[in-house]
Amino acid sequence: MRPLDIVELAEPEEVEVLEPEEDFEQFLLPVINEMREDIAALSREHGRAYLRNRSKLWEMDNMLIQIKTQVEASEESALNHLQNPDDGVEGRGTRRCEKAEEKAKEIAKMAEMLVELVRRIEKSESS
Repeated sequence: MRPLDIVELAEPEEVEVLEPEEDFEQFLLPVINEMREDIAALSREHGRAYLRNRSKLWEMDNMLIQIKTQVEASEESALNHLQNPDDGVEGRGTRRCEKAEEKAKEIAKMAEMLVELVRRIEKSESS
């Protein structure tokens, strides 16, 4: 190893030094502006996400209300049927078949609504 020469240490390399204003305008100002834009974009997206979630919750709430209303109407119809059975023997079987078909259609519709609700919930959870 060779010994360090004191002359070499005494002469630092020349580095271009910018004025503080030039340094600010050239390096810091663009970074600050970009950060401001990022903050504004994040704030807008946060607001949109909140509104999307509220909208999805409102849709699900409305669907649950519809399902509840249909179930209550179906229960009421069944109770009315039990309280006022048909007295006539003729046509009794056909009327019961018709009512059974109506109930089956109502149940199928409620099942479709429940499936749609579950899909929406899963979709909103994955978003």
